[in-house]
Formats: sequence, C-alpha cells, structure tokens
Amino acid sequence: MRVYLGGPMFVSAEVRYNLWLAGLLREHGFEVYCPNESEPINDKTRTDITAGKIYAADLEALEWANVYICQVSEDSGTNWEAGYMDCLNKRVDPTRYHGVLGLATDIRLAQLPDPARSGIDNQAFYINPFIVGGMQGSLGIVYTEDELIARLKEIDVTVAAKGG
Repeated sequence: MRVYLGGPMFVSAEVRYNLWLAGLLREHGFEVYCPNESEPINDKTRTDITAGKIYAADLEALEWANVYICQVSEDSGTNWEAGYMDCLNKRVDPTRYHGVLGLATDIRLAQLPDPARSGIDNQAFYINPFIVGGMQGSLGIVYTEDELIARLKEIDVTVAAKGG
C-alpha cells in the first residue's frame, strides 16, 4: 500500500519525527511519500521553487498514494491535503483511494476539558470539529504509531479481500 505522510514539517523536531515515521512505515512494508524527502521542491536553497510547483508535486504524490496519513494539527497545508484525499476517495475512485487516517499524538489530547473553565483557562487541546469529523468519516483516528501500523495493516487486508 502507498501512503502519503502528511503533517507539520518545518521545524527540525518535526522533520526528524517525519523521517523516523517514514522509516518505520517502510520497515512494515508500506511505500511512503514523505514531503521532507521530496527533492527538489523541498530544497530551501533553491530560488526557482514556487508555490505552484509545490502544489503540483504534492497533488501528484497524493494521486500516487492510496492512503493519506494526517498528523492531526492545525497546519493548513496538511488539512488541505487531507481534504483532497477525502475527495479522491469519495468522488473519484474509492477502490484506488482508500481515504484519510488521522494520527493524533499530541499529549494534550489526554487532558479532559474542564467545563468550569472557559477560553484559555480550559487547557484541553482543540481540534477543528470539521477536520475530526472528516477523519472519523474516512479511515478513523489513531493515537500511537503502533496503532497506526496496525490500522494500516488492517486497511491493507480489507482492501486485498475486496480484490483491490
């Protein structure tokens, strides 16, 4: 199965995590597109890379993939890509494009909201409900890398059983 690993990718900790996660997915037999590895569009020393080139390259990679792994965040690019894959799944070819699988590893998700507090005093992590609903209506949301691998394997087996 081919997966597109989407998520924040701009600070060194995010880059290291993405590269590590791409490697882990490959160890489990998945083909992976990780934007941090995408050359030449990710070469920040080049001056000829435009937003249009990045968009075209990412769309090509999304259309190559079967599953979009959406690292749950408020990164607008990640959410745009997730919506694109959801559209491919629901409107173009659900036998080829299996959907969006959320990976929500933010530790703040473990904190329960406190109804007695409002605004910034309520420290529960907020995720846009439209994004959450989209992932729940697609391939779901997992909370650890182990759950991610297990869910991807489950999707792969289900697709193979259907002859896809």
